[in-house]
Amino acid sequence: MRKTFIVVFCLLLIGLFPIHSSAAGSVPYKTETLSADGNVIETQTAYVPIGIFENDAEIVSPEHVFIDENDYIYIADSGTQSVTKFDEQGNELLKFGEGILQQPLGVFVNHENDVYVADYAAEKVFRFSESGELVMEYGRPDSPLFGKRTTFKPQKVSVDLRGNIYIISEGSTNGIIQINQDGSFLGFYGVNNSRPSLLTFLQDLITTQNQKANLFMKVPPAPTNITIDEKGLIYTITSGTDWEVIRKLNIAGSNMLPSAITEVSNLRDLTIGHIGNIYTIGNDGKIYEYDRFGNLLFIFGGREDETNRNGLFMQPTSIEVDNLGRLYIADKEKGTVQIFEPTDFTAKLHEGLALYAEGFYVESQDNWTEILNLNSSFGLAHTAMGQAFYKQQQYDEALEEFRLAENKVGYSDAYWEIRQSWMQQNLSKVFLLLVGLFILWSAVKFVDKKKGILQPAKDILTKVKNQKLISELLFILKFMKHPIDSFYYIKRANKVSVLAATILYIILFIEYLMKIYWTGFLFSNRSLVDINLFMEIGTLFVPIFLFITANYLVSTITDGEGRFKDIYIGTIYSLVPVILFLVPIAIVSNALTINESFIYTFSMQIITVWSAIILFIMIQEIHNFTFFETIRNILVTIFTMLIIVLVFFVIYVLLDQVYDFVLSIIQEVILRV
Repeated sequence: MRKTFIVVFCLLLIGLFPIHSSAAGSVPYKTETLSADGNVIETQTAYVPIGIFENDAEIVSPEHVFIDENDYIYIADSGTQSVTKFDEQGNELLKFGEGILQQPLGVFVNHENDVYVADYAAEKVFRFSESGELVMEYGRPDSPLFGKRTTFKPQKVSVDLRGNIYIISEGSTNGIIQINQDGSFLGFYGVNNSRPSLLTFLQDLITTQNQKANLFMKVPPAPTNITIDEKGLIYTITSGTDWEVIRKLNIAGSNMLPSAITEVSNLRDLTIGHIGNIYTIGNDGKIYEYDRFGNLLFIFGGREDETNRNGLFMQPTSIEVDNLGRLYIADKEKGTVQIFEPTDFTAKLHEGLALYAEGFYVESQDNWTEILNLNSSFGLAHTAMGQAFYKQQQYDEALEEFRLAENKVGYSDAYWEIRQSWMQQNLSKVFLLLVGLFILWSAVKFVDKKKGILQPAKDILTKVKNQKLISELLFILKFMKHPIDSFYYIKRANKVSVLAATILYIILFIEYLMKIYWTGFLFSNRSLVDINLFMEIGTLFVPIFLFITANYLVSTITDGEGRFKDIYIGTIYSLVPVILFLVPIAIVSNALTINESFIYTFSMQIITVWSAIILFIMIQEIHNFTFFETIRNILVTIFTMLIIVLVFFVIYVLLDQVYDFVLSIIQEVILRV
C-alpha cells in the first residue's frame, strides 16, 4: 500500500509540470569554464536539460522566446505567423497577431504588458495591448535622417522604461534604430566599432576630420540581436565578427564590456538573468554564460548528434531565462523549446556572484569556499576569496588567492598593505643596519690604510684578475665607459677569445632563465608550468645567431672588415647592460606594486636602448663603416634575416609534404601486402 501511494504521488508531481525529466548525470555534453590562467577546463555540470516545454498549442517554427516579469512565456512563431502567450504550465492564454503577422522574428513585453512584435516580412513593428488588440504599427521611418537607402527589415525589438523602441533591422550598419511611442525617428543608437588595425591607426594619425569623411572607411558590422535588462541597459550581439561580439551599452551608446569578451562569431541570441548574468547561444547549440562584468562562467550544450537527446539542438534561435534561473531555448528545426535547470553548483555560484557584485565580499566567502572545494581551478572564485580576505585585512591570504586568480590589481593592493606593514615595523632596523655597515666599512678602510690588513686579499684578487680567461670575462666592464675603444681592442688586439664570448652567451641564457623565474608576479606574463628548456634556448639564441649570420653575409658583400669571429664576440659584448642589470631588475620587481611599475618598465627600456646603441657602435667599428653605411647595413641585415626565415619555412613545408607523401605510400604498400 505504501509503495503504491509513493508511485501515485510521484506521478501526480510529474503531471503538474509540462516537461520530460532527464537525469543529471546523463547530460549529452560537457560543461567547461575558464581557469585562472585563461585556459578552458572541464567543470561540474552547470545546467541540466529537464525536458521540452509542453503546451496545448501548435509550435511550428519558434523564432523567439520572451518571459515577462510575471513568468508568462511568449513565443514568436513564424510557422503559425503569430505570437502565443503561455503560463508556466504550458496552458495557452492568448494569441497575438493572427491574420496580421507575416513573419514574426522577435517579441518584447513592456512593464505595461503591451506586446511588441518585430515582423520581418511585413517590414513593421506591431504593438498589441494585453488583451491582444492591435494598438499601433511602426513602419519605416520617413525622417530624412533615416536615409533613403536604409532598409527597414525588423528582426528583434526591445522597449525601455521611457517607452522608446529599439529595433534591430537587417543590415543596419548605422546601429540600432530608435523610435518613440508615436513612431517618430529618434536616431541610430550604439553603432558597432570596427576592429582597430594599423591602417585605421595611421589614418586617424595623419588625416583631419574632413579628410576622414571623404576616405573609404571599413563599414562596421550590423548588430544582429538585442535585449534589455531591468535597469534599462541595452545589450546587443553581432554575428560574423570576433570583435565586440557582445556589447553592454551606456546612455551614450558606448560599450561597457571588454572588447575581446569572446571570439565566438556565430552567436544567435542573448538574454540577461536577474543577477545581471549574460546568456548567449550560438548556431552550433553552444550556450555561454557570463557574469555582469563579462567574465566567462560556463560553456555547455551542443549540436544534435542524431541521438535525439535533450540538451542538444539542430537550429537554435532564441534563449530566455525565467525568475528561477531556468533557461528556455527555442529550436526552429525541431519546433520545440527546451528547458534547462541550474544545478546546486550553479545556484551556489549565482548566490556568491550576487553578493560579490553588490560588494558583500565577506558575506559571499562561504559560497566561494564551497565552489573551490568542488573546483579548485575556478578563477573567479579565487578573486572573490581574495577580496573577502582583503576586506578582513588578512592580506597574506588575500595575496595568495589573487595570485591563484591571476588578478594583478588585487595582488598589488594586498602586497602594498603587506609591504607597508613590514616597513613600519622594520624600516628603522634596516636603516640602523645600513649605518652600521657603513661605519664598519669605513673603519676597515681606515685600518687597512694604516696597517694594510686587506693587502693579502687584494693580492689574491689581482692574481685572479690577471688570469687570461677571467680578464677576458671582466673586459665587459670596459664597455660601460669606452665601448668604441673596447671594440678596437677586440678587433685589432684580439683582447677577447671565442671561449670567453661563449661563456658569456651561457651566462646570458642562465640570466634569461633567472629573469623568467625571479621576475615579480605583477610583471611576469609567463606560466612557469609551461616552461620548456629547449624552447627557451631557441627563443633566445635563434634570433641572436640569425643576426650574426645575416650580418656576416651582408657585410661580406658590402665590404665590411669584420670577421665572423669578430661579430660573434662583439654581439655578446654589446649586450653588457643586459648581462649586468637583467637579474637585479628582476629581483627588484618583486618589491614593486603596479603604482611603481614605471621603475621596472623604464629600467628594462634603458638596458634595451643602451644595448642597441652599443650594438650599433659594434657594427660600425668592427666593419669600419660610416654612420649611414652602418644604418644601411642594419636594415639589410634585418631584411636578410626575414629572407632566411622565409626560406627555412618553405623548406619545412616541402619536407613535411614529402614526409606525408612517403608515409602514405608506405601505408598503402603495407595495406595491400
